[in-house]
Amino acid sequence: MRRVMSIWFPRLPLDRLARRGDGRLAGALAITQVIKNAPRLTHVTEAARQAGARVGQSLADARAICPELLTEPADLEAQTLLLRALWRWSDRLSPWAALDAPDGLFLDISGCAHLFGGEAAMANFAQSELTALNVTTRIGMADTKRAAWALARFSGRDISLALPGATSEAIAELPLKALNIKAATETDLRRTGLSKIGDIQRRKTSDLARRYGLELTQQLSKALGYTPDPVSPEAADPVYAARMTLPDPIGRLTDLTEVLRRLAGSVCTRLEKDQIGARHFDLTVTCVDTGPHVLSAGFARPCQAVDAVLQQFTRPMDDLKIEYGADRFRLIARHLEPLKPRQRILGGEAQQKEEDFGQLISTLGNRLGFDRVRKFLPRDQHIPEGEFTTVEAVQPERAIWENPPRPRPLRLFPRPERIRTLTPGRPPKRFEWRGRAFDNLGSNGPERLAPPWWMAGDRRQRDYWQARTDTGEQLWLMTHPGSDHPDWFVAGCFV
Repeated sequence: MRRVMSIWFPRLPLDRLARRGDGRLAGALAITQVIKNAPRLTHVTEAARQAGARVGQSLADARAICPELLTEPADLEAQTLLLRALWRWSDRLSPWAALDAPDGLFLDISGCAHLFGGEAAMANFAQSELTALNVTTRIGMADTKRAAWALARFSGRDISLALPGATSEAIAELPLKALNIKAATETDLRRTGLSKIGDIQRRKTSDLARRYGLELTQQLSKALGYTPDPVSPEAADPVYAARMTLPDPIGRLTDLTEVLRRLAGSVCTRLEKDQIGARHFDLTVTCVDTGPHVLSAGFARPCQAVDAVLQQFTRPMDDLKIEYGADRFRLIARHLEPLKPRQRILGGEAQQKEEDFGQLISTLGNRLGFDRVRKFLPRDQHIPEGEFTTVEAVQPERAIWENPPRPRPLRLFPRPERIRTLTPGRPPKRFEWRGRAFDNLGSNGPERLAPPWWMAGDRRQRDYWQARTDTGEQLWLMTHPGSDHPDWFVAGCFV
């Protein structure tokens, strides 16, 4: 008889933070997601629940009840990656496993339970292993996938097993929500006094279908095994890697480079065939005396070129210390992204500049760290220091800079520098800055700006003037209006 295990991870977003050692989990913390045009709570910690926060509440209501509540926006991509990692882990239980997104797994365990000493022992083993991984689980076992899903999520027990052939009795006391039907259908059933699955099992399916639609009878039929509902396993993630084992150890840099060239050629050929690029490569060099050494290289843009891989591994391989030689090598491509075909530009100058820029970012990132190589992006604010932001240069966002409505200096000082007024005026007719004296030959202004009301910090207004000096420099002068003897500053330089 076919048997199915459903593994539910009710706290998967919180477990992801726990695996990172996030200290906020000790207090009131909630995961939020925009649902029906409003941020709502999807997962809460025990401290938040005791303080009155509930799943499904709007963030405004939850903070009114629990002012000390901390929130974390849902990272669906990271949650999916963790779920897929758990799916790969489940291969030790059964080779026939499928994702139950966004927070569960289905396993066809037919013929597998005896390897663990029975179904109960198998469920206990799975739960203990996942608990060691800091992942909370609920497990259900039944003859059908829908029944196992219902037991895992609505039985109220950590492990719930339906005996073979007793699925109908096992799910009879579960609420109608366990059939995964529409909320409107469930509400109509509850109004007629039907609140459990066992209540509708005793009704004719023709009457149920005529009154509530086919969805109800189809879900019930799947849960009881009348309609086939098999576990469809997921395809394994492709691995782009190459391995080489040598009969004798090598240690010369030229030999290591040749080995890397062959490995990169094998990996990049497969990447190019599948139109995929990798942003990260790992090279494992196993020495005969000191064991494996992992060398890494990152790229600003998805890469599938052998020469680019060789260039970025030049420095790590120079720093590698090999005394008695290495005989095993493995290169693997990570952080894969699809590559879209691009049309060649006549002349190729613009495209060559873009490729050279990406290569420069890759080189700097591997030496300094990609988080330290940043680029500017525009931002919609009217105050000068808020009109731009910086992000990591490897991010794919393209900057679309529009012409500013008012003149802005090419160089903006992080902190305006104070000047000493020699001849007063508005702005000063003569002043001293950085140990030099300047004559103001003409100025344009003022441009009065006030900080946004929602931002903390200095709330004073500012007046900006574009001043042309006798030395040819054009300075951006700033003062705070409203004072009898205001201080003047240089906020930036135009030329």
